[in-house]
Amino acid sequence: MRTFWVWWIACCGLLAGLAGCGSAERPEESGRPAGLSLAAGANPLWERTVAAARQEGKVVISGPTRALWRNEILRFQEDFPGITVEYAGSNSRDFWPRVFREREFGQYLWDLRVGGPDPQVFEAKSRGVLEPIRPWLLLPGVAEEDNWFGGSEGLFFDQEKNTVLGFVNYISFVAYVNHDVVPEAELRSVTELTHPRWRGKIVIQDPRGGAGLTALQTLLKVYGEEMTRDFLKNQDLVVANDQRQQAEWLIRGRYPIAVGITPDAFLAFEDQGMELNIQPLADGGVAVSTGTGGIQFFRQAPHPNVAAVFINWLLTRPVQERLSAATRQNSRRVDVPVAHPMTAPDPARMEQYFPCQVEEALPVRHRAQELAAEWLP
Repeated sequence: MRTFWVWWIACCGLLAGLAGCGSAERPEESGRPAGLSLAAGANPLWERTVAAARQEGKVVISGPTRALWRNEILRFQEDFPGITVEYAGSNSRDFWPRVFREREFGQYLWDLRVGGPDPQVFEAKSRGVLEPIRPWLLLPGVAEEDNWFGGSEGLFFDQEKNTVLGFVNYISFVAYVNHDVVPEAELRSVTELTHPRWRGKIVIQDPRGGAGLTALQTLLKVYGEEMTRDFLKNQDLVVANDQRQQAEWLIRGRYPIAVGITPDAFLAFEDQGMELNIQPLADGGVAVSTGTGGIQFFRQAPHPNVAAVFINWLLTRPVQERLSAATRQNSRRVDVPVAHPMTAPDPARMEQYFPCQVEEALPVRHRAQELAAEWLP
C-alpha cells in the first residue's frame, strides 16, 4: 500500500508540473495531455485539465450516422459547459479514405473517431495515424481492469492491447428474419440462406465495412468460402447503405431476410409502438463484436486536452449506463446493467464465439471484403 501512495504522489507531482505550463502540450510531445490526474471532482489537477480543455474550446469527432448515437455523444457539452462538440456522422468506409487524403496534405482536423475497428482502423494504426489510448485511461473506474469484461485483454482489439479500444460488447448474428413473412419452420439455419427460394429476398448491409462486413466475415469463417461465394453470387442480394433503410425493408417485408443488421436498428420502430416478429438465425456462426462502440484517438489532434477529457468521460459508469440504455447495446463495463439480454455474451462460451474485430482476424476480414468486391455491384 505504501508503494502505491509513493507512486501516486510522484504522478501528481509530475502532472502538477505539466498543468502549470503556459500551454497544453501536444500528445506526441508529452504522451498525455496537461494536468490529467488519477482523480476527478475535487482534485485540482482534474480541474486544471478541464480548464485547459476550455481554452481549446471544442473537440472534433466523427461518429455513427444514427441520431441516437449523435445525441448521446453531444451530451458531453452538458457535462462540460463551454466546450463544443463538432460532430460529423459518417460510415467508416467513407471516413478513413478522407482522413488519409487529408493527412497527405498536412491537414490534421480530427480529434476522435467513435466507431468500430474496421480494417481501415488497423490501417490507420499501421500508418501512425492513431495515438495509443491506454496511457490516457487515468480516471478511477476507467483504468481498473476489473471493471471491464475480459479486462484489458477484452477492452483492446489491437495486438498490442494499447490503441484500438471497444466499449460495447454483444454477440452478432449473421441474419435476422421477419417471421410474419417467412414462418420459422421454413427458415431455421444460416446454411439455408443459399436455397434458391430466398433469391431476391435478402438485403445485406454494405459489406465493405461495419455490420455487413462482420456478417460476411462470420459466414466465411464458420461456413467456408464455397458457401460464401454461393451466397454472394446466386442470391440476387440487395445492398443497403444504412441501417434504418435496411430495418424498414425488413420490417415492412419488402426483403424479409436481413444480413448484417444490428438490433439497435429496430429501436425507432419499437419506440413507435410497433410489435416486431423478427428473430435472428441463431443456429451457429455467432461473432462477438463491439460494433460501432469503439473509439480511436488521432495523433496530432488539434484539441488534445478535450480529447483526453472526452475519452475518460465516455468510459465512466454513468455515461456508459446512459449510452447503453439509449442504444440497447451492452457495455463492456461489468457494473453497467445488461441492455439487451439476447445479445449478451456468455462468459462460459467465449471460446465458441468468433472474435471478428480483433486485429488477428484481419486476414479473414480482408478475404470477405475481396469476395464482396468480386460478386457485389
